Amino acid sequence: MYLDRRAERILNGEEGWAKAKALEVIVKVGEALGARGLIKVKHAHISGVSYSNIGDAGLRLIKSFADSGVKFSVPATVNPIGFDLENPNVFGVSNEYVKKQKEVLNSLRMMGGDLILSCTPYDLGVVQRYNLNIGDHVAWGESNAVVYANSLLGLKTNREGGPLALMAAISGYTYDYGMHIKEYRIPEIEYIVEEPKEGLNEALAGVLGEVIAGIHSLQTPPLVRVTFTKKLHLKEFFAALGTAGNIAMTYIPNFTPEPLPDNWKPRERVIVDSFILKSRLYSLRPRDPKDIDLIYAGCPHMGIEDLLELFILVKSLGKIRKKFIVSIPRILLLDRRIKEIVDELKKLGIIIVKDTCLVVSPLDIKDLRVLTNSYKAFYYLSRKGAKTYLAPIDELALTASFGG
Repeated sequence: MYLDRRAERILNGEEGWAKAKALEVIVKVGEALGARGLIKVKHAHISGVSYSNIGDAGLRLIKSFADSGVKFSVPATVNPIGFDLENPNVFGVSNEYVKKQKEVLNSLRMMGGDLILSCTPYDLGVVQRYNLNIGDHVAWGESNAVVYANSLLGLKTNREGGPLALMAAISGYTYDYGMHIKEYRIPEIEYIVEEPKEGLNEALAGVLGEVIAGIHSLQTPPLVRVTFTKKLHLKEFFAALGTAGNIAMTYIPNFTPEPLPDNWKPRERVIVDSFILKSRLYSLRPRDPKDIDLIYAGCPHMGIEDLLELFILVKSLGKIRKKFIVSIPRILLLDRRIKEIVDELKKLGIIIVKDTCLVVSPLDIKDLRVLTNSYKAFYYLSRKGAKTYLAPIDELALTASFGG
């Protein structure tokens, strides 16, 4: 594998043992994949920081780096943790859990981490704050954000697991492979979506992601001809692609900023029938909404537009009568108007949590009947033992207000 002079110095320990160890991990992964060399990254987004995910072993690793005095070589933002920092009692976490999670955060802060504690860095001004531009190489470790970055922002990143994104942040390098290489970003198969007459909602967008992920097996991205009218639909589609499959990018005409080659033609076309999407979503809906124990939205974290839509829906229906949890990034509350909307949602009975989500929290949901508008949440909460159902946000609001 080709290394530039600085990378060689780092591996030789000339910039400290921590950077040497981090780069050694990157090099070994790159060699295993057949990468041609290393590439410098401009930004990292570190996932896998919830104590529920990393446990004591992950805490010791992160703390060992921080205690050595190492600083991140590039700006690095951080994914959600296991609870709301201001209200850990919402998820009933123990004092010991809070202590260890805060140790993780303090270590990341000591290294220079930007603790946005959100899975939607693309929604929170990160691109502008760190001057990220089309073609820049980054190392992002959150699956929905990876697909969003490659597909809509024109950034270049592989699906870096949390530890690899951490190592990239420390060393400033990742392996030159996959989505960092131009030819791997050119689609070969075109998926033509026959959309329902009423259009897509975010739950159908998630199902579409599941269907395409189940078909697409190439390393190159799928090209998907589909109409998205809301950002929420795009977010849920990308999240589903990253959850149900190993897809790091999808090419969407009129959305993806990178031009296709002038002579581009697909080697294969696949028709996705709307009946398949609607039938699959129907099979995931609750048979009796009155039996739902918990309603959840905000996976990926809700943005401004999503909150506004939810507020309009809930306000028109009246007070919430079922437990309804919504995850948002804390940074949204810096906007006075958004804080007012959040306060109104709380008055109506919505439980708002920051810094976290149900997927990475220790909340015991085993055997609960959960309704969500997120395919990603549906997928992971089902694996945590919940009986999980999927429906669009207007049905979540109706179920919460009237129990079906």
